[in-house]
Amino acid sequence: MIAKHVKPRGSTKSSFHRLVDYITDEQDKEHRVGLVQSVNCYAATIDAAVTEVLATQQQNTRAKGDKTYHLLIAFAPGDEVTDEQLKTIEAE
Repeated sequence: MIAKHVKPRGSTKSSFHRLVDYITDEQDKEHRVGLVQSVNCYAATIDAAVTEVLATQQQNTRAKGDKTYHLLIAFAPGDEVTDEQLKTIEAE
């Protein structure tokens, strides 16, 4: 397992909405993303979670840096990881 912080390209701040669109796009690949979930949101769907996160970010007026943190977790080809294992990794 490899964990890597993905910084936004260029000098612009990242867009949470564009990040979610990218993550949830299958891009015609068989195995791209194992599990997409929202945590610590009241929203029941990913789209509603995006709206909730953007509203929360907008309320944060003190932070001047990027308000989105993108952490990529990658596994070796052939690794079989269950949704429960992914949730445990994310919680840690």
